[in-house]
Amino acid sequence: MNTPSHLILNLAVLRRPVSPAMTWPILIGALIPDAALFVFYAWARWQGLPEQTIWSTAYYSQPWQDIFAVGNSMPLGLGAIALGYSLKRHWLGFVGASMVLHHLADLPLHHDDAHRHFWPLSSVRFISPVSYWDVDHFGRLGATLELVLVLVATAYLLPRLGSRVSQGILGTAVVLLVLGYLLLVRPLG
Repeated sequence: MNTPSHLILNLAVLRRPVSPAMTWPILIGALIPDAALFVFYAWARWQGLPEQTIWSTAYYSQPWQDIFAVGNSMPLGLGAIALGYSLKRHWLGFVGASMVLHHLADLPLHHDDAHRHFWPLSSVRFISPVSYWDVDHFGRLGATLELVLVLVATAYLLPRLGSRVSQGILGTAVVLLVLGYLLLVRPLG
Protein backbone atom coordinates (compact mmCIF):
# COMPACT_ATOMS: atom_id res chain seq x y z
CA MET A 1 0.00 0.00 0.00
CA ASN A 2 1.20 3.50 -0.68
CA THR A 3 2.46 5.50 2.31
CA PRO A 4 -0.12 8.32 1.99
CA SER A 5 -2.87 5.68 2.00
CA HIS A 6 -1.57 4.32 5.30
CA LEU A 7 -1.56 7.82 6.79
CA ILE A 8 -5.17 8.45 5.77
CA LEU A 9 -6.52 5.02 6.71
CA ASN A 10 -4.77 4.98 10.08
CA LEU A 11 -6.15 8.41 10.95
CA ALA A 12 -9.65 7.28 10.02
CA VAL A 13 -9.41 4.14 12.15
CA LEU A 14 -7.44 5.38 15.17
CA ARG A 15 -8.11 9.11 15.57
CA ARG A 16 -11.11 9.99 17.67
CA PRO A 17 -12.66 13.45 18.02
CA VAL A 18 -12.00 13.30 21.77
CA SER A 19 -8.27 12.80 21.27
CA PRO A 20 -7.03 14.89 18.33
CA ALA A 21 -3.71 15.20 20.19
CA MET A 22 -3.00 11.66 19.02
CA THR A 23 -2.96 12.74 15.36
CA TRP A 24 0.84 13.12 15.25
CA PRO A 25 1.59 9.80 16.98
CA ILE A 26 -0.79 8.08 14.53
CA LEU A 27 0.90 9.71 11.54
CA ILE A 28 4.38 8.87 12.86
CA GLY A 29 3.38 5.25 13.50
CA ALA A 30 1.93 4.97 9.99
CA LEU A 31 5.16 6.36 8.53
CA ILE A 32 7.72 4.29 10.50
CA PRO A 33 7.30 1.07 8.47
CA ASP A 34 8.07 2.90 5.21
CA ALA A 35 10.71 5.32 6.55
CA ALA A 36 13.65 3.09 5.64
CA LEU A 37 12.28 2.80 2.11
CA PHE A 38 12.65 6.56 1.63
CA VAL A 39 16.22 6.42 2.95
CA PHE A 40 16.93 3.46 0.67
CA TYR A 41 15.56 5.28 -2.39
CA ALA A 42 17.60 8.41 -1.65
CA TRP A 43 20.72 6.24 -1.20
CA ALA A 44 20.06 4.35 -4.46
CA ARG A 45 19.57 7.57 -6.43
CA TRP A 46 22.72 9.03 -4.85
CA GLN A 47 24.55 5.88 -6.03
CA GLY A 48 23.27 6.62 -9.53
CA LEU A 49 21.30 3.39 -9.84
CA PRO A 50 18.67 3.28 -12.59
CA GLU A 51 15.03 2.79 -11.51
CA GLN A 52 14.94 -0.77 -12.89
CA THR A 53 17.99 -1.79 -10.81
CA ILE A 54 16.67 -0.03 -7.70
CA TRP A 55 13.43 -2.01 -7.65
CA SER A 56 14.55 -5.31 -9.20
CA THR A 57 17.89 -5.84 -7.46
CA ALA A 58 18.96 -3.29 -4.83
CA TYR A 59 15.62 -3.39 -2.97
CA TYR A 60 16.03 -7.14 -2.37
CA SER A 61 19.68 -6.95 -1.29
CA GLN A 62 21.21 -7.24 2.16
CA PRO A 63 21.42 -5.31 4.43
CA TRP A 64 18.40 -3.42 3.09
CA GLN A 65 16.00 -6.32 3.64
CA ASP A 66 17.17 -6.55 7.27
CA ILE A 67 16.66 -2.81 7.71
CA PHE A 68 13.17 -3.01 6.21
CA ALA A 69 12.35 -5.89 8.57
CA VAL A 70 12.90 -3.71 11.64
CA GLY A 71 10.40 -1.05 10.62
CA ASN A 72 7.91 -3.66 9.44
CA SER A 73 8.02 -5.73 12.62
CA MET A 74 4.63 -6.42 14.21
CA PRO A 75 6.28 -7.59 17.45
CA LEU A 76 8.00 -4.19 17.76
CA GLY A 77 4.71 -2.39 17.13
CA LEU A 78 2.96 -4.56 19.71
CA GLY A 79 5.85 -3.88 22.10
CA ALA A 80 5.29 -0.13 21.66
CA ILE A 81 1.61 -0.60 22.51
CA ALA A 82 2.46 -2.59 25.64
CA LEU A 83 5.17 -0.15 26.72
CA GLY A 84 2.90 2.84 26.15
CA TYR A 85 0.16 1.19 28.21
CA SER A 86 2.46 0.17 31.07
CA LEU A 87 4.14 3.59 31.24
CA LYS A 88 0.84 5.45 30.76
CA ARG A 89 2.31 7.12 27.69
CA HIS A 90 -0.73 7.00 25.43
CA TRP A 91 1.11 8.64 22.54
CA LEU A 92 3.53 5.67 22.40
CA GLY A 93 0.62 3.24 22.36
CA PHE A 94 -0.87 5.12 19.40
CA VAL A 95 2.47 5.00 17.55
CA GLY A 96 2.56 1.23 18.07
CA ALA A 97 -1.09 0.75 17.14
CA SER A 98 -0.60 2.75 13.96
CA MET A 99 2.47 0.67 13.07
CA VAL A 100 0.52 -2.57 13.55
CA LEU A 101 -2.41 -1.24 11.51
CA HIS A 102 0.05 -0.37 8.71
CA HIS A 103 1.40 -3.94 8.80
CA LEU A 104 -2.07 -5.48 8.77
CA ALA A 105 -2.99 -3.39 5.72
CA ASP A 106 0.23 -4.44 3.95
CA LEU A 107 -0.18 -8.18 4.53
CA PRO A 108 -2.87 -8.79 1.90
CA LEU A 109 -1.32 -6.43 -0.68
CA HIS A 110 2.34 -7.48 -1.03
CA HIS A 111 3.46 -10.33 -3.25
CA ASP A 112 7.13 -10.38 -4.36
CA ASP A 113 7.93 -7.45 -2.07
CA ALA A 114 6.38 -8.98 1.08
CA HIS A 115 7.98 -7.95 4.36
CA ARG A 116 9.15 -10.04 7.32
CA HIS A 117 6.35 -8.81 9.56
CA PHE A 118 7.20 -11.17 12.41
CA TRP A 119 10.88 -10.22 12.76
CA PRO A 120 12.78 -10.86 15.08
CA LEU A 121 10.67 -13.89 16.01
CA SER A 122 10.54 -15.26 12.47
CA SER A 123 11.80 -14.49 8.98
CA VAL A 124 8.61 -15.79 7.39
CA ARG A 125 7.04 -13.60 4.73
CA PHE A 126 3.33 -13.75 3.94
CA ILE A 127 3.25 -13.83 0.14
CA SER A 128 -0.16 -12.52 -0.85
CA PRO A 129 -1.65 -13.50 -4.20
CA VAL A 130 -2.64 -9.81 -4.56
CA SER A 131 -0.27 -6.87 -5.00
CA TYR A 132 -1.10 -3.20 -4.60
CA TRP A 133 0.95 -2.39 -7.70
CA ASP A 134 2.04 -5.48 -9.69
CA VAL A 135 -0.43 -6.23 -12.51
CA ASP A 136 0.96 -9.78 -12.72
CA HIS A 137 -0.50 -10.32 -9.23
CA PHE A 138 -3.90 -8.63 -9.48
CA GLY A 139 -2.37 -5.17 -9.10
CA ARG A 140 -5.41 -3.49 -10.65
CA LEU A 141 -7.61 -5.10 -8.02
CA GLY A 142 -5.21 -4.20 -5.20
CA ALA A 143 -4.84 -0.59 -6.35
CA THR A 144 -8.58 -0.19 -6.81
CA LEU A 145 -9.29 -1.63 -3.35
CA GLU A 146 -6.72 0.75 -1.85
CA LEU A 147 -8.22 3.75 -3.64
CA VAL A 148 -11.78 2.90 -2.57
CA LEU A 149 -10.70 2.51 1.07
CA VAL A 150 -8.87 5.85 0.94
CA LEU A 151 -11.88 7.62 -0.56
CA VAL A 152 -14.20 6.19 2.12
CA ALA A 153 -11.72 7.14 4.86
CA THR A 154 -11.43 10.64 3.41
CA ALA A 155 -15.20 11.09 3.35
CA TYR A 156 -15.24 10.05 7.02
CA LEU A 157 -12.30 12.26 8.04
CA LEU A 158 -12.96 15.53 6.22
CA PRO A 159 -15.89 16.73 8.37
CA ARG A 160 -14.07 15.61 11.53
CA LEU A 161 -10.88 17.58 10.95
CA GLY A 162 -10.81 20.81 12.90
CA SER A 163 -9.03 23.15 10.52
CA ARG A 164 -9.15 24.15 6.89
CA VAL A 165 -5.39 23.55 6.69
CA SER A 166 -5.71 19.88 7.72
CA GLN A 167 -8.69 19.46 5.39
CA GLY A 168 -6.64 21.00 2.56
CA ILE A 169 -3.68 18.72 3.22
CA LEU A 170 -5.95 15.66 3.24
CA GLY A 171 -7.71 16.80 0.07
CA THR A 172 -4.40 17.41 -1.71
CA ALA A 173 -3.09 13.99 -0.69
CA VAL A 174 -6.20 12.28 -2.00
CA VAL A 175 -6.10 14.18 -5.30
CA LEU A 176 -2.46 13.09 -5.76
CA LEU A 177 -3.37 9.47 -4.97
CA VAL A 178 -6.25 9.55 -7.47
CA LEU A 179 -3.98 11.07 -10.15
CA GLY A 180 -1.34 8.42 -9.43
CA TYR A 181 -3.98 5.74 -9.71
CA LEU A 182 -5.24 7.10 -13.03
CA LEU A 183 -1.71 7.37 -14.44
CA LEU A 184 -0.36 4.05 -13.20
CA VAL A 185 -3.31 1.67 -13.32
CA ARG A 186 -4.24 1.05 -16.92
CA PRO A 187 -7.83 0.04 -17.66
CA LEU A 188 -8.42 -3.53 -18.69
CA GLY A 189 -8.72 -3.91 -22.40
